[in-house]
Amino acid sequence: MEIAKNGGITGGDHSLAYPNVAALADVYGKEKVSVIHFDSHYDAWWGYDSHLIDHGYPVYRLINEGHVRAADYIQVGLRAAGPDKSGFKWMREQGMRYHTMAEIERHGWPAVLERIIKEASEEGRKIHISFDIDVLDPAFAVATGTPVPGGLTMREGITIVRRLCAESNVVGFDLVELHPSLDPTYATTLNSAYIIKACLTGLAMNKEGIKDPHYLSPLASEHAVDDYYGDQQQYLDATKAEEEKAEADSADE
Repeated sequence: MEIAKNGGITGGDHSLAYPNVAALADVYGKEKVSVIHFDSHYDAWWGYDSHLIDHGYPVYRLINEGHVRAADYIQVGLRAAGPDKSGFKWMREQGMRYHTMAEIERHGWPAVLERIIKEASEEGRKIHISFDIDVLDPAFAVATGTPVPGGLTMREGITIVRRLCAESNVVGFDLVELHPSLDPTYATTLNSAYIIKACLTGLAMNKEGIKDPHYLSPLASEHAVDDYYGDQQQYLDATKAEEEKAEADSADE
């Protein structure tokens, strides 16, 4: 796994997404990489500053310069005052796939996540995940420059990132917009570390061939002492099968 070998990018603002994704496009080919961009903002502003390196510009630059097709830059968690109507119109005209918190409110995370994985994995594309921590609700990530209420919980964030990294072809990951000094409780930094851990867990699952949709360990997710839900034997059999596979793999080494 490339990301596990070479490491992800942590820290700094979202201007880092531009060199991260452009470099992946150089390695795998222009327009051969999909980006799943978690953010409360769409970061495709342009022209309000005199220089090119800005945390509000990376999406526009990557698309405009041909590193990533607009259809392969997938936005998740949008809910800020920007984009306004003209911003949404621009994204739709470019063919971008965006998933706002309004869509998630309507359809729920499971349905939207399946849609995101399907979109990002078209034509066997490599995937880069860019995770701006302001996609999380400020209750979990106050230490960021532009917090927006109404975001993801940590339970949602951990599950989503773990599933993406386990079930799709992720080769890059960045976590940005963390400003630790703004949170003396250390909670934002702790939560950010757990988002990264969720990605690494998913990558390890993928490497072990555990790619089933929403896989949960049969041993950790059910005590199976009784048959309360009517599926006790299923969990016991699944646990036994995993133990036998582990023993067989160990014997082959």
